[in-house]
Amino acid sequence: MANAKVALQLSSREGFEVKVSEALHTGRPVITTRSGGIPLQVQHGKSGFLTDYGDTTTVAKHLYELWTDHDLYERMSKFARENVSDEVGTVGNALCWLYLAATFARGEKLKPHGAWINDLARETAGEPYQPGEPRLPRANLSVRG
Repeated sequence: MANAKVALQLSSREGFEVKVSEALHTGRPVITTRSGGIPLQVQHGKSGFLTDYGDTTTVAKHLYELWTDHDLYERMSKFARENVSDEVGTVGNALCWLYLAATFARGEKLKPHGAWINDLARETAGEPYQPGEPRLPRANLSVRG
């Protein structure tokens, strides 16, 4: 991955893919399928491209565009690097779980109300999201897989 210009993740079924987030963190646009949780990670046309599984023609077209259009590549690379969410990464999740476990161990009550672990930890700590802070979408998801 260190020498890659673009990342491909073309599986037919996938959950939330850590490799996709890692690629985005390093500024590599991702060409991927609209399966599982990946559409939560890649913003089509901004940090990469979402394609239908098996549509190799579209994958090739996007690869060609990213390889030959330097401005497009630079825009996507910058957007990917600056807008990837840390809220579900390994370190972020571990810190949230540790914080919530310590809170619970002190005897404080937690009200999960269906919240994501990151949201619950931030709410409990009194640390609201800031405007413009990268965040995964919470509603109106169109995920296939």
